[in-house]
Amino acid sequence: MKIYKLDFDVNKFKSIQLCEKVDADFYQMFDGRSLSNSWIVPRVKVYDDDLELEDGDAPGFNIPVLNKRAYEVLYPMISNDIEVLKIQLNDEILYGINVLTIIDAINYDLSKYKTYRDGKRIMFFEKYEFIEEAIKGKNIFKISDLPRGDVFVSEKFAETIIENQLKGFKLELVYG
Repeated sequence: MKIYKLDFDVNKFKSIQLCEKVDADFYQMFDGRSLSNSWIVPRVKVYDDDLELEDGDAPGFNIPVLNKRAYEVLYPMISNDIEVLKIQLNDEILYGINVLTIIDAINYDLSKYKTYRDGKRIMFFEKYEFIEEAIKGKNIFKISDLPRGDVFVSEKFAETIIENQLKGFKLELVYG
């Protein structure tokens, strides 16, 4: 079993930013709770449009965002673990992915991580060791220690990106 940390190649592909300024709370609200009842479709623009970067299927943002093609390919395999939040880029609708599946899936004895001074809360992981039974069958998830943090995806998800030649994704193998 392989698990990847999902990221986006913002050095090669265009990324997006909100058109209007928001406070930091906007970026903190993606913690596994549903937002669909209060979601107001935000307008975004291409970040630093002067850069000559390629259009990708997943423009970099603070949460995973997919264009229509990537959404149609990936949604069937992640639909039970996410909610889709629409985002407006000019005349195009993009699909923000709010990951709702937060799993207590870390084997702490084998993982390496740094804690805050209290010794309880985890600041970040240097090495992930997952409890395979906890993540079995999950194609996208976050971990309970960092619900506002990284998004993890399965080998099946990664293979689907490659098979469909979806651009803009950056996958870091963190387990397996």
